[in-house]
Amino acid sequence: MKSKIIVDIEKLQNRIESGNYLQDIDMIKEWGGADVMISNQMTKSIQEWSGKQPFTISFQQTIPKKRVVITPHSKELSWLFYQLRDIFRGKIDNISKYDFYGLLAQSAIDYSESHKNRQDCTELLSIVNGKAKEYYYNEIAQ
Repeated sequence: MKSKIIVDIEKLQNRIESGNYLQDIDMIKEWGGADVMISNQMTKSIQEWSGKQPFTISFQQTIPKKRVVITPHSKELSWLFYQLRDIFRGKIDNISKYDFYGLLAQSAIDYSESHKNRQDCTELLSIVNGKAKEYYYNEIAQ
């Protein structure tokens, strides 16, 4: 029997593939939290924020650092982060949230860097959503 989180992630994937989320995009605020910022352009304030990388000793599994995702699909990606936040509510805590959102952001950064001017929104969201599913299996379902 599939867990509720996996079922919800799969429903989310269906929404991504069908485009059944686009009506919500105009009201979405770009994501900022857990040392991740998502934007459609690099601003001076984002650059200043990301340049202040603190030295951190932490229980995180990933390298503690601030991550900025710059993509023309910032609203759509932010929408996905909010959806995943709701799905994982109660499963991630004040330490693990930095790993979770850091992994999601890094997967979006890696995709954006490898696809420069030919980013496909559905592909980007699918990759990030897949990383959330992978995180569940690696960290929570154990």
